[in-house]
Order: sequence, then C-alpha cells, then structure tokens
Amino acid sequence: MAKIDENTVPAKDQLKPTQFVTFEAPEQTGIRIMFVGNSITRHGVASNLGWHWDWGMAASAKEKDYVHRVIASVQKVRPDACFCICQVADWERKYKTDDESLPLFEAAAKFCPDIIVMRLIENATIHDEDWKTFKAAFGRLINYLDRGNKAKVLITTGFWKHAGDGALRQFAEEHGLPLVELGDLGELDEMKAVGLFEHKGVAAHPGDLGMEQIADRIMDVISLWL
Repeated sequence: MAKIDENTVPAKDQLKPTQFVTFEAPEQTGIRIMFVGNSITRHGVASNLGWHWDWGMAASAKEKDYVHRVIASVQKVRPDACFCICQVADWERKYKTDDESLPLFEAAAKFCPDIIVMRLIENATIHDEDWKTFKAAFGRLINYLDRGNKAKVLITTGFWKHAGDGALRQFAEEHGLPLVELGDLGELDEMKAVGLFEHKGVAAHPGDLGMEQIADRIMDVISLWL
C-alpha cells in the first residue's frame, strides 16, 4: 500500500469555512508570512477521529506543529513578523472547479503576504493526465493569494509521496520557485504519530519529530528571505 493511502482523514469539513483563514500576531507590522495547507497545517476538532485539538494534525501541542515552529523561528530574527494561516483542503478537493473555493480565501488575499509557503497536495486527486489542469489551478490559487504579485513563494511536495508531486516539481521549475522535498518523511514511522492515536489516518500524520523536520526544511529556505 502506498503511504499516501494511510491518509484516511476526510478532506471535507476539516474546518468550518469561517475558520479557513486565521492570523497570528496580527498587530505586528513587519514581514508578512502566509502558510497555505491542509490538515497538516491546521485541523479543527474532530471527535469522531479521536482528534480533540485545533492545530496541525498530529502534533502533540500547538507550538509543536510545523506552522508554529516556523513562526517561533522567524520571530527570533523578525519579532515584528505577522502571519496568516490559510487552510485549503476544500480547494484541494475541488481544484478542477476552483472558482467555487477561491472566494473563501478572500481574507488571506487581503493579508498581502511577502512570503507564501505552499504546503499542500495530499487531498487532491491527480493522475498523470491531470498535471496540466492541476498546475493551472495551483497557479490561480497563488495569484489569488498574491494579488500584488510580490510574494516570494516556496512549494513543498507531499508529506506522503503523492502522484501529483511531479506536477509540483514541474510548476516550481517552470516558475523558478524553490521546492522542498518532504516525501521521504512520510515513509518513516518515526516521523508520524504512530501508536498515539487509535484512528490510523490521524496516526499517519506527522508527529512532533515529523513536524520539526518539515519546519526545519521550510526554514532553510525562508531564512534566506528574512
């Protein structure tokens, strides 16, 4: 079984639409960093899955998910930074008809980010023949969130190796964007929350060590932009 098949957490209803866009340190006026992702970025309470928290699944605490690890690292050198978390699992499911989903992220677009971390793909159904369609939709999502066309953009592959990773690599190469590989992490049980959750899909998500590795790899890139 491919490791991506371990992700049995439903893509639907991970958050209420009113929670798709949230902010950290919004009072600050410095560099503006946006995280765009799915359940690994933020998943609301889902008691039916045995997940009772509201942060990146399956970190043991909010400050240990990759988003808040990156935030903490950035604040050490840029204490005036502010942050936006944009949860796009709904877009992943509907990327072929993304005009239905993009307006849900209006508040994120108004954030006017300087840096965008695109850490998603796991919930998108992508076959080889879908690469062109996905790349076009992925570009529209970035353009929607970066209306001023000024943000530096970082892309990651999936935590579990995904059939669409090649489309992400191709998009990054075509647009001259840095790409961070993560698929090796999803092959290792020690990077997951195995044994910590009864629901196998939740347990297959990155645990604290996996989140730390994701954050470190992302920081290797964005630290050059701070």
